[in-house]
Amino acid sequence: MAKKFTKKGRISRSAGRFGARYGRKDRKLVADLEERMRAPHVCAKCARPTVKRIGTGIWKCSKCGHTFAGGTYIPYTSVGQTLLRTMKNVAEAK
Repeated sequence: MAKKFTKKGRISRSAGRFGARYGRKDRKLVADLEERMRAPHVCAKCARPTVKRIGTGIWKCSKCGHTFAGGTYIPYTSVGQTLLRTMKNVAEAK
């Protein structure tokens, strides 16, 4: 009799839908991206973790309704955060 797996999808996570296709590394990258994308993100206006992805680069807070453009998979990119930090430092210097 065939062995039954009790923890199906534990390793492949959300990329399990691809089956054996595309290779392990690519499936792992997709699973990591989707995990970060679907994680709760904090809204810049109301500071609640209710930001959801509407489309590619479009994010919306379900609590206050604030809609903004961000990164494709995460609302705040590293380049954007660096720019905000630089602008804040320049404003403090004046």
